[in-house]
Amino acid sequence: MPVSQLTTTFSADQIGAAAHQLRQRRQIGQPAGLLADQYRPLLLADALAIQLQVATQYSAVIGWKCGLPSVDANGQLKIVLGPLYQNELQQGAVCALWPSSTSQARVEPEYAYPLLKDLLPGDNELSDADVFAAIGTPHLALELIQSRYQPDAGALYPDQLADGLFNQGLWLGPVLNGPEQASFALMLKQSDQTSVTHAARHPNDNPRAPLPWLVNFLRAQGVPLRAGQVLITGSFAGVLELPFGADIRWQFGDEPAFQLSFCPR
Repeated sequence: MPVSQLTTTFSADQIGAAAHQLRQRRQIGQPAGLLADQYRPLLLADALAIQLQVATQYSAVIGWKCGLPSVDANGQLKIVLGPLYQNELQQGAVCALWPSSTSQARVEPEYAYPLLKDLLPGDNELSDADVFAAIGTPHLALELIQSRYQPDAGALYPDQLADGLFNQGLWLGPVLNGPEQASFALMLKQSDQTSVTHAARHPNDNPRAPLPWLVNFLRAQGVPLRAGQVLITGSFAGVLELPFGADIRWQFGDEPAFQLSFCPR
């Protein structure tokens, strides 16, 4: 069934209460257990409604994370979608984020594609060419990772979708200097330590692949995309766990290297 035809079963009060709890956890960086049963989403449509309600309560949306939809072993549709927020957007040589349960900085290396023009809601589906014509040269970026559920809470996919799928912000780096790559050597070096190389590869073998789906899905939901927003499409190397306070040299393939360190929020 197309996502646009899924029906929400939660009431407005249930959606609002669940969104309020998840927004509070996000604001203070404090994971907790599952939501109470009456507020816990079990269906994709209810989870998505909660996620979009969090977005109206929390901060201006400056972009989206996305991936291609999939179907799990039980035949259930799964989407990868989450808002990126103005108050969690960072740039510069120091990046602040909530520590993980093991006191690490958790990040995912990505491309962040800027929108060059507004793409407003509509029933007509835009072609891949139309979507790509509205997308500018990507930035190197890091998605900042945290769940608002404790690791042992037993959160399932709908729980995490309602919460924005582990996102706690975005670090926006320099604009890509060379051509886009589906795979490259990602090199990280901390101070005088030996550099570590990751065999970076986009999960779809094409970092632009999820963009047409995202644009058309959001337009069908009545969600406008605005010029200046950025879209991230999946990690090249999964989740990296890195120390706070270390000056780390990053190099995405042949792109110019940059320095970045993490500090706890």
